[in-house]
Amino acid sequence: MKPAMTSRERLLRLFANQETDRTPIWLLYPYHRLGCYTDVYNNPYYKPLLPYIEKYCDTFDRRGYPAAHFCFNGNQDIKQETMTENINGVPTEVRRIKYGNLCMRKFVETTAAGKIIRHYVDDPVQLKDIAAIPYIFPLPDFTKIETEKQELGDKGLTMLDLGDALTPLYQIVSAENFAIWSLTDYDAMLEFTDLMYKRCMAMYKACLEKNAADVYFIVGTEFAGPPLLPPAKFSGLCVRYVKGIADLIRSYGKYSIVHYHGNLYHVLDGMKEINPDGLHTIEAPPVGNCTITQAREVLENMILIGNIQYDDLRSQTPEGMDVMVKAAMEEAQGGRFILSPTAGPYEETLTDRQIKNYIAFIEAGIKYGKKK
Repeated sequence: MKPAMTSRERLLRLFANQETDRTPIWLLYPYHRLGCYTDVYNNPYYKPLLPYIEKYCDTFDRRGYPAAHFCFNGNQDIKQETMTENINGVPTEVRRIKYGNLCMRKFVETTAAGKIIRHYVDDPVQLKDIAAIPYIFPLPDFTKIETEKQELGDKGLTMLDLGDALTPLYQIVSAENFAIWSLTDYDAMLEFTDLMYKRCMAMYKACLEKNAADVYFIVGTEFAGPPLLPPAKFSGLCVRYVKGIADLIRSYGKYSIVHYHGNLYHVLDGMKEINPDGLHTIEAPPVGNCTITQAREVLENMILIGNIQYDDLRSQTPEGMDVMVKAAMEEAQGGRFILSPTAGPYEETLTDRQIKNYIAFIEAGIKYGKKK
């Protein structure tokens, strides 16, 4: 009997369209601490899962860009701070971004009608003020990444999450204004995102030149698709930028995965044009509107990643989880696939049900994912 492949070998062979011993299983857990997730390896609630993760799961060790920046600008005169202000007579935590006389604030305002989130930017004119801040490339320090790469070893692949041209815009405006401006101030949006794209590409090139990661996780495409924006906007606000990023990554012999929650079915042609190596996550009805079969018909042999809903890990029984994983694996036959939940691990506590369902998820992935 052949020895099992290491996670690194299995994933690299999958990306290279070569035979693997089984379908990879990715829980989205990074190997090193990542701020947006709970600390899986040191959180006692996750301790029962660690033997299964170590033995059976495949890892993308997701990291952020190794330098601080605002809107991809490393200018150190841009100050970010959090303080308490008195707003409408209520002590309120306010996040501020300042440069010279420019001051943008984000806070939750308490009004008679309820709580309202006030975002940093509420007028498209302010985008020009941000663009006018002198640009300094955010010079990365790869020391920590190199250390963590050695620590990861054969347990998986290194992954960088640098965002795309839409990411800065969506971080500073409300979802409502993002959608409205795509109709009323589209040229102003494009002027800003075109600039962000140039800066973003400079960051990708720096990381690719240093061989900083095996895989790049591109987050931002979901901001430009339905239900937030109509499908017609997806090409102008997403394909416009992300295809260039995916092509650049491929030119260095590395791999890309586009992350997309939402109504995927309506933008499958745009995803095909972007042509990343992988797509996470495929969400079938009733949560999304695209099945694995529908995605495969358009995207052909692109690596599809999914598609068990995170909420099912909360609500299902282990027997139900087995049925769901089996169905997903059977539907994914005939193309490259990574079994994965749609989200997590962001909860600090897990119930016994969740732990049992995670274990059932992994065991079913091994049982139904073996190559015949």
